[in-house]
Amino acid sequence: MKKIEHEGIVDQISDKAIKIKIMSMSACASCHAKGACTMADMAEKEVEVPINGNYKIGQRVMVTGSTAQGLQAAWWAYILPLLLLLLTLFLGFALTGKEGLAGLLALGILIPYFMGLKLADKFMKKTFQFTINSINEEVL
Repeated sequence: MKKIEHEGIVDQISDKAIKIKIMSMSACASCHAKGACTMADMAEKEVEVPINGNYKIGQRVMVTGSTAQGLQAAWWAYILPLLLLLLTLFLGFALTGKEGLAGLLALGILIPYFMGLKLADKFMKKTFQFTINSINEEVL
């Protein structure tokens, strides 16, 4: 099984889980010319991982997940909403004959979709499980 790994820093520790901040960056972010370009993209993400060891706040860790989880996340976040949007657009136009209304319906269908996705948070946390490994014992 292939793995996806990201370096992160332990941010919070609770009884059941550890929150880790990960600096996500595109290839542009490491470019030497990023200061002169508006394409540089860096974002801070937070991942919640079940406790499987003794970690300290500020400690550098490696967060590991499977590539299958990455594909599944892309399905839920990008592919399925796009298919839903297109289906609603075509059905809305076929039923009403009005492009503007069909476009509004297509955009409007995304609101309950993403609200439902937010309500399925517990299911998603069980589906997308990550593990952590210590990089070193130093605390930043």
